[in-house]
Amino acid sequence: MTRPEPRPPAPRAGGALRHVLRWPVAAALLLCGVLHLPGDPAALSVLGPVDVPPLAVAFLCLVAGGLLMARDTPAVWRTGAVTALAVVALHVVAGIALVDPLEGSLGGPHAWAGVTTVLCAGAGAVLAGVALMYRPKRVDRV
Repeated sequence: MTRPEPRPPAPRAGGALRHVLRWPVAAALLLCGVLHLPGDPAALSVLGPVDVPPLAVAFLCLVAGGLLMARDTPAVWRTGAVTALAVVALHVVAGIALVDPLEGSLGGPHAWAGVTTVLCAGAGAVLAGVALMYRPKRVDRV
């Protein structure tokens, strides 16, 4: 009986493309989160219904960006993509309803903040989708 030759180790689930795209997507999510942070932290004790979406967006973006910096897993990439798409959707719906989702936030007084937020979130969603679509195939061991 001959002994079977050892198989080479399976490639990692990550990949070079995901590694390269990891930092731009994390930076885009973190920038979106910072622009949605409340401009007056003392006003957090008295939150109205208009103040909740920017705070929730800030929390979700900062958590998703931080997770992406710490871990390189498909679940984290999906979380980043969904969070970025949610930010774009929030700003589109708010634009249709003539509501400013950055009102009272750090980005609120600046005219460029809304455009920057939507462009960063859109780019983050596209890059996260690219990283998810073009990851190396898993090799199952027999």
